[in-house]
Amino acid sequence: MKYIKYFFLLLVIVIANCCIFSNTLMADAAKYASSIPSKETSMTLWQIIKSGGELMIVLGILSIIALGLIIYYFFAFRIKKLLPGDALEKITGFIETKDFLSAKKFCERNTSLIADISLAGLQKLGHDKIVIEEAIEDKGRRSITVLWQKLSYLADIAAIAPMVGLLGTIIGMIQAFNYIVFEIGAVKPILLAGGVSKAMVTTAAGLIIAIPVMIFYAYFRGVLQNITIQYEHISTELFQLISEKNDDDPRI
Repeated sequence: MKYIKYFFLLLVIVIANCCIFSNTLMADAAKYASSIPSKETSMTLWQIIKSGGELMIVLGILSIIALGLIIYYFFAFRIKKLLPGDALEKITGFIETKDFLSAKKFCERNTSLIADISLAGLQKLGHDKIVIEEAIEDKGRRSITVLWQKLSYLADIAAIAPMVGLLGTIIGMIQAFNYIVFEIGAVKPILLAGGVSKAMVTTAAGLIIAIPVMIFYAYFRGVLQNITIQYEHISTELFQLISEKNDDDPRI
């Protein structure tokens, strides 16, 4: 599929820009850190994660769920799985020979979207064309809606993760300013800066989760749009074939 190439090209560009930006920040931070005396000039990744507080656990859970969904979508949202060409050939072959019983049995054993809409139309044999058309459209519409609902979970995570990160930042800022209010004597700027720095960790973590999730959401949205277009074309062909054989068969 053409859009897969564009997706991976976009992903490479985003990763490259992030690397360049992070390297620039690290260089500036190292230059600034070398200009002031300090016992500890860097933090490990684990220390940074721990500094984010309890909300980092929530963000970690969201990232695991997002990863699981992405892996699931790669297997579930495949055209060969939902709209397999071999299944379509067998179903149309049965219908062409007016072997409706074999067509129904095959569709009942098959779990693809093609089998579902074909079975819905075959079950209305003997009825008017409009009844068959409505049965196929209704079944297809419900099946496509289920796929889009599954994909919406990824968009929800992309929206929730930055909000959780922002909440952590607000809580951290409140704690930092409370330190100013309740501190007796002179406030130590280094302690205040440390509190503010920790408060920003959750926002950064939320964005680190949300940005890749949104990229994958855009990719899978394109996949589903392609599946929907192909489904509409196939359902029209199936309706015309079933209606034609329904009219020609005197046994119905």
